[in-house]
Amino acid sequence: MLRRFEIIALIVGLASTVILHGLLKITTIVHWELGATIVLAMVYFTLSLLIRYVWNRSRKEFLRQHLIYLFFSGLWLLTCSAILIVHDLLPVNSPARLDLILGVSEFCVILRGLYESIILIRRVSSRGWNPALIVVASFLVLIFVGTGLLMFPSARVQDESDTATESAPFLVALFTSTSASCVTGLIVVPTGSYWSRTGQTIIMLLFQIGGLGILTFGAFFAAAFGRTMQIRESVTFSEMLESHQRGDVRRLLLAILGITIFTELMGAVFLSGLWSELPWKERLFHSLFHSISGYCNAGFSLMDDNLLNMGHHWQVWAVMPALIIIGGLGFAVNYNFLLYGITHFSNFSVRKPLFNLPTQKVRLTISSRLVFLTTLFLLAGGTLGLYFLESIHAQEEVSAWESLNSAWFQSVTFRTAGFNTVDLGEYQPQSKLFAVLLMFIGASPGSTGGGVKTVVIALALLSVWSLLKGRDRVEIMGRTIPATLIHRSLTIISLGILVLMSSTLLVILFENKEEAFLDHLFETTSAFATVGVSTGITADLTTPSHWVIIATMFIGRVGPLTALIALTNRGPSYRYQYPEESVNLG
Repeated sequence: MLRRFEIIALIVGLASTVILHGLLKITTIVHWELGATIVLAMVYFTLSLLIRYVWNRSRKEFLRQHLIYLFFSGLWLLTCSAILIVHDLLPVNSPARLDLILGVSEFCVILRGLYESIILIRRVSSRGWNPALIVVASFLVLIFVGTGLLMFPSARVQDESDTATESAPFLVALFTSTSASCVTGLIVVPTGSYWSRTGQTIIMLLFQIGGLGILTFGAFFAAAFGRTMQIRESVTFSEMLESHQRGDVRRLLLAILGITIFTELMGAVFLSGLWSELPWKERLFHSLFHSISGYCNAGFSLMDDNLLNMGHHWQVWAVMPALIIIGGLGFAVNYNFLLYGITHFSNFSVRKPLFNLPTQKVRLTISSRLVFLTTLFLLAGGTLGLYFLESIHAQEEVSAWESLNSAWFQSVTFRTAGFNTVDLGEYQPQSKLFAVLLMFIGASPGSTGGGVKTVVIALALLSVWSLLKGRDRVEIMGRTIPATLIHRSLTIISLGILVLMSSTLLVILFENKEEAFLDHLFETTSAFATVGVSTGITADLTTPSHWVIIATMFIGRVGPLTALIALTNRGPSYRYQYPEESVNLG
């Protein structure tokens, strides 16, 4: 009974927080009434937890199962107590005690609401539903929640001369939320000047959650607080993370969390020098925003012209590509490289080390080797290709170092990152077409990036090579690749081409500009591969084209094959086989 009242109190607290932050115009009296409702909700959570603890017969088990709730209530109590004690030591112009307590209460209510939402998704994933359908549904929920949050007046910059608050249009909020949740980076309004700090924080959270996956966050809570994962839930996470080791999911999730936090914090530290002229709070936010955006391959920037003319800074040509490449390698691959490095190049011999790592030596999987070699080839080939293609018919004299630097950075970002240090609208036609190829290939499986994925292209090329050599199976590095994976790779490429051509056809039809065909192909490929680079035409597209780009970004993030599986039921497996008969191929 108390648990049900907690859910009701949570809904009331969340609704009060939403109304309080600009959904409706309210008076000062209503403002304090809503604030009191939020504080009382936290008071009820804490008292309910205390009462259930006292009544429970197995108190140790109760504490273990409700550790996260104890964390929320404890955080609220300690912070509010600290505010009441040390408020008189704060500067004179600091917010009042009640305002600070209200802010802490809102924060804790939102945290608890997010946790309950994730728990609900975890329960759904453990019901044995189609994993692909769950992945698609989780992204849809994230997109629509983000759209609602971005439509709050407090999420956008308000005109000081206008007394009335104005919220973002629905299509602008939906486009931005989809682009952030799908870690694309295409924008119809400038992120730095259109959205307020609240809106920018919402966008940052969207591409952080979208890059890792909302289901991954649910699993983080389970792993961090010692909760067990059901078999069906483990299967769902394994398919989402592209991991074939069912029993290793919990350890993989903890490794993802550790790698993500470490990489993003280190990236923020190194990037802080880019904005040395800003106050330390602004510099901190800019660094963290761009670090998360780089690691998640989101491509969002707080500068209205992205990173234009900033390519000579070492933070841009070294740190940003490092973040993008690490995020684009894939969670399972990063984890495999981490275990390989620890077990081969360290003397770490504790029986139960961090994340319960194995003590025996770990080998690099075929998937990790394919990802590494394909990524290395694409980075080198992309750099040289862009360098020479841009050198042909060059209209301006640019030094070889600047050209090579630009080619290196764009070869990294074209494969799903979305940043740019040069005006891509001025790119040569041959360079744009080459960029379309890089974007279509994209990042690696189980990563924060999009595209048809590097391993898919590698398997397709290996299949062609085996066919040319007259072999009936694909072999590499002393291993035979299952035929089902080859078929799936060819299916993903075929569906990717189908989606890309369909979206390009629709945009060309709606825009009716023959001279902009290559730019439209560039734009739709950027949306499908969740890259985010643009020749500058995104905001100028018509409304129907914006809807096409939104749908393309979503399909590109969840994957054409995942979307197809989600919309179809798995048929029964039959034990018979029809007779074979050859057909003409040409």
